[in-house]
Amino acid sequence: MRNIIPALLSIGVGFFISFFGLDFYSNSLENENEIIAQSNEITAPVETVETSKEEEAPKEDLTVNESSTGSISVDTGDIQKSFDNWEAYTKENIDLMSTFTPLDDEGAVMEKGIFLTLLRTGAYIPIKSEKDGKVQYQLTGINDSADEKIKKSIVSKASIAHQYFKMEGKKLPDYNFVDLKGKAHNKADTKGKLLVLKCWFITCKVCVEEFPELNELVDKYKDDKIEFVSLAFDKKDELVEFLETKEFKYPTIPEQKEYMAKKLKVKQYPTHLIVDANGIIIKMVNNVKTLTSELERIMGK
Repeated sequence: MRNIIPALLSIGVGFFISFFGLDFYSNSLENENEIIAQSNEITAPVETVETSKEEEAPKEDLTVNESSTGSISVDTGDIQKSFDNWEAYTKENIDLMSTFTPLDDEGAVMEKGIFLTLLRTGAYIPIKSEKDGKVQYQLTGINDSADEKIKKSIVSKASIAHQYFKMEGKKLPDYNFVDLKGKAHNKADTKGKLLVLKCWFITCKVCVEEFPELNELVDKYKDDKIEFVSLAFDKKDELVEFLETKEFKYPTIPEQKEYMAKKLKVKQYPTHLIVDANGIIIKMVNNVKTLTSELERIMGK
């Protein structure tokens, strides 16, 4: 832990922000959602850092080494040589909203909230390894020479992951939805069932691209006590017209922007929630791949 000691002041700041600055943080991100909702098209998840329009440099090969805390790791110098290297590594290996074992910079298990808070200081990056078949992310100090965009990227991702992590274990806010076909969806209807919610809007390209894989999940779990419901920004007539051209097997609830932003604290789209039979939020994730793996873990399939 000695390498983390210099960051203690940053941790304190992180906790201050986490517990006393949430209103300010939430308001700023909600304003961001306003801008997103008005855009004509979203081509990547909200937290994605915009890269340069200049011609990309060839990506360097990443060296794979043995890890003392897990099965494999990478040369941390290689992945920090350029933002392209870092982006390629994280795209394939890192999802801070997934289930993983958080480790400090010396390989000791730590609490996930503290892990995410340390990442939010911008002093660390997460490195993936596996041990006993379980995914681990270990804190590693950012090199002084690393591209500034790497730091900004991890701070952004960790901030949203931390917000979603704080929602886990809380009761799903009261709801009484009516879908496009006039069917009601409320706590009485979902009692005793696992509830899966998708948050999206029509002009979010990534949200729509997930439809085929989400339809497969509906088919896969059709005999289980799971209810799939989607919440959309858009008006009923717009959704009806749009869904005539795109097959989507989730019942869809129109005009839910305020519920998603204010009640669920959604910070990027798409976002998926898994809610247990007692109405407790188990997981909030931002892509169908992680949703699929989390459902497999929960359902044992």
